[in-house]
Parts: sequence; C-alpha cells; structure tokens
Amino acid sequence: MINLVLSLDYEIFGNGSGDVRRDMIDPTSRLLTLCGHYGAKVTIFLEVGEYWAMKKADEDGSLSLGYSPSREIEEQVRNAVCKGHDAQLHLHPWWIGANFKKNCWRLRPEYRRISDLPNGLGSEDDPFSVVGVLTRGKRTLEEMIHTVRPDYECLAYRAGEFWGQPSRKLILGLRRAGLLADSSVINDMYEMEPIPTDYRNAPSSDGYWWTSSDDISDSGPIGENIIEFPVYSRLCPYLTNFKWTKLAATIKRHSVEKADVHGHGMTTARKSTASASGVIKNLFTKKPIKYDFCKLSAKDMILWLQHIINNNRPANKESIMPVVMLGHSKDYWNDHNLEQFLRYIQAECEEKVRFSTLAELTDRIRKGGQSTEITS
Repeated sequence: MINLVLSLDYEIFGNGSGDVRRDMIDPTSRLLTLCGHYGAKVTIFLEVGEYWAMKKADEDGSLSLGYSPSREIEEQVRNAVCKGHDAQLHLHPWWIGANFKKNCWRLRPEYRRISDLPNGLGSEDDPFSVVGVLTRGKRTLEEMIHTVRPDYECLAYRAGEFWGQPSRKLILGLRRAGLLADSSVINDMYEMEPIPTDYRNAPSSDGYWWTSSDDISDSGPIGENIIEFPVYSRLCPYLTNFKWTKLAATIKRHSVEKADVHGHGMTTARKSTASASGVIKNLFTKKPIKYDFCKLSAKDMILWLQHIINNNRPANKESIMPVVMLGHSKDYWNDHNLEQFLRYIQAECEEKVRFSTLAELTDRIRKGGQSTEITS
C-alpha cells in the first residue's frame, strides 16, 4: 500500500510579495474542497515566520487590508484540521524579526537557513536561535489547533527552499523542540548558488529513513535522530520543465509577482523564475523534477504513480511506504488536472494507494507500527 501525502507549502512569495487571501486562503479553500470530494488528505505546512510577522502587524495596525491575514490563516488551518487534514511546521528564517513599513515587508536576508540565525543552537526562550524558533513554531501550531482538536501534535518540519544543510544544528534543534520528522530532502538536488545544497547521496525519493546526526540526507541508526520523509522527485532532463502545464504555472506565478499588492523589501531572495542565462546553462543537464500537484499534468501524475506502484515491493502489507507530493498555495491553479488524478486513484488504485498525512505516518513509526525503514 502506497501512503500518498499531499503536502502544501502554505505561504505568500519568498521575497515578501503577495496577498494572503489571493495566494493562500482562496487557493487552499479550493484545494481542500476538491480533496474532500475524493477522501484525500492534505498536510498543510504553515509558514510560521510569515504568520508571526502578520499577526504582529495586525496588532500594531501596520496593515490596512480591510481584513486580518493572521485571523484568516488561523480559521482556515483550524477548519482544515477539523475535516481530517493536517498542519505542520514550515519556516523561511528571513521572516524572523520582519516588519511591515511603507507598504512593504522588511525581511532579514542574512537568515537564509535556520543555521544562519545569529544565536546558534540556543535555547527555548531565544527566538533568534535554532531551538528557540523551532520550539516557538511548534507551540504556535499546537496553541492554534488545540482549541478544536486537543490531541493535535506538531511533529514535522520543512525547511524553506528545502535548505536543510548544514544539518547538525537542525537535527539537534528538532529533537530538543520535540519535533520528530523532517520533509526537506529532494533526492539528487544539487546547487552551489544561492545556498550550497547537496542531496545526491540521499537513500531514496520515497519511503523514509532515520537520519544520521549530521545530515538529513544520510541514513543513520534506526530509532535515533529524526525521521526523514523526502519529497518525491525524478531525475529528468531540464527540458522536462518546458511541458505546457508547468510552463503555464510559471508564467502565471511571474505575472502575479509583477502585479504584487505591496511590493517587497528583499531583492536578494531566490526568484521563482529562472533567468534566461540560467535556463540556457541548465538546458542539457538533468535535474530532479518534484512530484508537484500544482505543476504536473494529470497524465504525468498518473504515469508517475504507476511507476511508483510497479517499482515498489513493500516487505509486507503493513509496511509504511510514504510518497510525498508537493504543492504551494500560491501556485494552485491546477484544479482540473488534480481532479483527474484524484478520480483515477479512486477508480483504479483503491487497493494500492491510501491518502495519509505526515502526522499519521510519524505517529505510526513512533509507536512501532513499522520496525524497519522502507525505501525503494
């Protein structure tokens, strides 16, 4: 049985541009409604740094939007969890200490990775440290959701831009904050700019592993450190990016960013669209293409799933076989293709695919529902 996880990075744009209603609330509402028709569960990765900044700006009167972004985020996340979906922790550290001035978010570009926070590993009461920000993030989600589901636990984390290296402080911080799992690895991801990231030695694109103490992309002793749920990807020619569905999403995102409601204060953030020189440079290389339900056609999503089913042989019927799909609320215009994909699963894969959340899988592994790692 494949445990299919629909994970959604729930955020505006990385440079501070965007509008919460347009880029988070409205698309996520459509997604949750569609998934509800097919019994599909969504794991929402709430960008807590954005949420903290927006809540502070709401409270001090900096924003003049005619609505409260932080309040609408809270309501949507609570309602989603009440309907059987999940919410977990996501963070772009440059939002730590951000504020809204002159119609613009002023971010902290020096904090690109969690390990770049100025006070190192730190402690629970230090918001500019790894342990402090992770502890606060976990508490924020639990306090938000306990009002509607008292047994809820925040168990998993995803790094902004998937920048989970260097990993030692991250792994220690997750453990000290009480977080058990991570989902930041893209198998075969390799970049030198803007941040060095090398996941080429990751064990797999699916399944899970217990990490080493030094690197989330290395496996370590079972039961120690943290559980890694990689985002499923396939190493493909870069030209794969030029399929119409993916191109359309990229063009749409670019037009939305250009017509931004606020402008932004972080010009050094990674751009969502590659430069012309970057495209030419990568044209004949292979890159990991993520299993993205916002950018792939129904045909490609189905073909990928068929490949996964045909190439995975779990040890037994109780084996946990996670396959983590990816989406972003700001990219979700792919309703028609996703519905065709969900309809296919309902009609053809009832005995082969189960929709799961990362909380469910983490809890099952924690309680001994699976004694060994499963990777393809």
